[in-house]
Amino acid sequence: MVKESKATVQSEDPGPVDSSALVTDPDVLAGYRRDASPVIGAPEGLLRPADAREAAGWLAEAAARGTAVTACGLRTSTTGAGLAPHGWTMSCERMTGLVDLDVDGRVARVRPGTVLREFKDEIRHAGLLYPPDPTSERECAVGGTVACDASGARTYRYGPTHRWVRSVEVALVDGTVRRFRRPGADKDAAGFAALRNLVDLICGSEGTLGFITEVEVDLAPLPETYSAGLAFFRTTADALAFVGAARVEDRARAGVRPRCLELLDGGCLDIMRAQDTAIVPPREAGAAVFFEEEHALAQDAAMATMEAWWGLLERSPGSLPDDTVIADDPARQDELRRLRHAVPATLNEEGRTYEADGGRKISTDWAVPFEALAPFMAEADRRLDAAAVERVFRYGHVGNGHPHYNLLVRDADERRRADEVVAWMCEEACRLGGTITAEHGMGKVKLHHAHHRFDPLTQAAMRAIKDRFDPAGILAPGNLFPS
Repeated sequence: MVKESKATVQSEDPGPVDSSALVTDPDVLAGYRRDASPVIGAPEGLLRPADAREAAGWLAEAAARGTAVTACGLRTSTTGAGLAPHGWTMSCERMTGLVDLDVDGRVARVRPGTVLREFKDEIRHAGLLYPPDPTSERECAVGGTVACDASGARTYRYGPTHRWVRSVEVALVDGTVRRFRRPGADKDAAGFAALRNLVDLICGSEGTLGFITEVEVDLAPLPETYSAGLAFFRTTADALAFVGAARVEDRARAGVRPRCLELLDGGCLDIMRAQDTAIVPPREAGAAVFFEEEHALAQDAAMATMEAWWGLLERSPGSLPDDTVIADDPARQDELRRLRHAVPATLNEEGRTYEADGGRKISTDWAVPFEALAPFMAEADRRLDAAAVERVFRYGHVGNGHPHYNLLVRDADERRRADEVVAWMCEEACRLGGTITAEHGMGKVKLHHAHHRFDPLTQAAMRAIKDRFDPAGILAPGNLFPS
């Protein structure tokens, strides 16, 4: 069926406002003051609408009162985007479930409060894949991943969330519910290319333009199977060189075809060695690369895939090919993923122990063109060493030029020194053609680095769009724009 590409009004009549739906119990509100970020919110009320019309009704009511509204998912954000500094929190937690699944067309409609992994598991039974895979997929909401344009390890192959969003239904502050659709034509030369579809405007808007009430996404065929591996190297530089070689083979379609390329530095390997698992990194390893590749189910396909990786490893200086861990069955793959995910969990726990002295875990989200990555990281390491920031852990999506630096600072003074280096990282990343945030969004935590990413003209254009959607200025104070 041909669908309109322009925004369509789903409802011009906002739903009735039931004053009893506004929760002000301090004990309940306390559960909406924290997420995975260091930010602490201060909501004065909580709304949990059951459908789009109810959400639109409350937004219109908030606009009339001049009350701020902050959209909230399942509180897994690392940027504080879903935490209300004042006013009302509007949660999507009651808007859950799969609305429709077109197996032949490979399209699904899903409500925003649905846990991402639960949605992915449901469509998996139909032989379909929704590729975005943020680490928090077992706890985060679909709507939240659209709001911050989340990605994950497999973004190397499949790209970020916005690439998979076909249309999005949004409740607006004027009380209407609108659906924005991606154009259906192969070609379009009408007007500003950046505004030919407003789907991409909503993706990454972090609640500043409206409240997401339904998402329609494209799906991919479920791969027959895949193999995963953990390859070890003597140094981080050796690991980055290996990733570069894998990218070259992939782009030439000759050799390995990874769907993810993830770095784990020596500190991360120490954390992995401390886990209760049969997979133990060798002592001489100072870094590792986690990779996955899809292939046919046939045994010869698996063998050919692993032979290509093995050949690349043997040609890579500093590699330890004999210690490579291969996982070609689900149990072994889950073990590898759990081991890898133990790294951020361990760092989060340690970071919390320093909070009383003004310290914490600082995690970066910048990305640079891959060609600039190795020298960029070398200079970042030099600056951190000069600043006497001692607990530094580097892991993440280096295949996309997007590692996460995790700095465990033990007191306020070390935090100040670390923040200075992070500010340099953000400025230099943007100078090189990169960004300050590649998957978590800006929220409130990265707002003070926005001027590195957007020049005054671009910031003014974004503000003009925000003012058109939200003339009362009530939506998501502190997200993307200073409040």
